[in-house]
Amino acid sequence: MNLLKLEIERQLWGTDKGQYVGKIQFDNELGLVAIKLTPEKCDELFRVCADGIVDTAKLAAKELTCTIIEHQKCLEESA
Repeated sequence: MNLLKLEIERQLWGTDKGQYVGKIQFDNELGLVAIKLTPEKCDELFRVCADGIVDTAKLAAKELTCTIIEHQKCLEESA
C-alpha cells in the first residue's frame, strides 16, 4: 500500500468541535482505501509523533544555545 494523503485538522463546529479529526488514504493495484481518523485516532498519531517532536525541539535548542555561546565569546573577545 502507498500512502496518498494524510489530513488532520481541528474541527471548528459540530460534535467534534475543538478536537482533531481527519482521514488517511492509501492505494495499491486493487484500488483506494480511505480511513476516517477520529479524535481518538488523531491523539494516537500525535503520541507516536511526540517523541520525535521533543527530540527535534531539544536539538534545535542545543544548536541555538551553542550559537549564542559562540557569538558571546566573539563579542567578549572584541570588547
